[in-house]
Amino acid sequence: MLITRALVGIVGAILALIVAYTGGIPLLVALIVLSILGLHEFYRMTRAYRPNLLAGYGGAILILIGAETGGLEGALRGTIYLFALTFLLHAIRGLKPEMIGEMAVTFFGAFYVGVGFSHVILLRDTPAFGVSLAFVVLIATWSSDTVAYTVGHFLGQRPISPVISPKKTVEGTLAGFVGTIVVVLIVGKQLGWMGSGQFFVLGLSIAIAAPLGDLFESYIKRASQVKDAGTIIPGHGGILDRFDSLFFTATAAYYVVTALVGNG
Repeated sequence: MLITRALVGIVGAILALIVAYTGGIPLLVALIVLSILGLHEFYRMTRAYRPNLLAGYGGAILILIGAETGGLEGALRGTIYLFALTFLLHAIRGLKPEMIGEMAVTFFGAFYVGVGFSHVILLRDTPAFGVSLAFVVLIATWSSDTVAYTVGHFLGQRPISPVISPKKTVEGTLAGFVGTIVVVLIVGKQLGWMGSGQFFVLGLSIAIAAPLGDLFESYIKRASQVKDAGTIIPGHGGILDRFDSLFFTATAAYYVVTALVGNG
């Protein structure tokens, strides 16, 4: 399993870096595909609530298109469109007590996936250093996941949350935390568009966000009584299993860097 996970991870990382470097339409299309697959997993886990797939898929796509064409404001407009679609496409089903739960799950899933992936676009489109910023966040996120998984697998003893995620350990989480900051500082020193102190803050934000994103998705899975969100990625599970940390790290990194150096 470790070998499969490593090989798939390496190939996936190379493809992700190529698409992130290219940006534009290729990145947008890739994220739309990943969003649809991820939402399929989310709505399958929450199918008891009868989410409206058309509203969810359409809304998430609009958020991504908005981010690509209009930046943060465009992503916000897409979120408003998601809200409107969610209401309208549920309203035509008629008025019933369970509609509130159906709308909530529909909106939440598309917001979770769409906003998470939209911040990858926002990172990539940051003026002057967007490509390198996206690379830093991707590499740091992968480092956090890889170090935490490896150390936890071989040396982990104490579960960090036995109920939510029994296989994630305190030892692995701490190793991933430290490893993430170190990676960001090493890479940042070569880039130079921020000082070491600022890169430390960026690394710290990613180190905190990555395990939170992982635990958040684990909470959804446990509440839905499933082990993995999907099986599409050998050795990793589903799309949500692979990108759960990135949803949080990309979002955190975007606002941290914007606060530290601005956004053009």
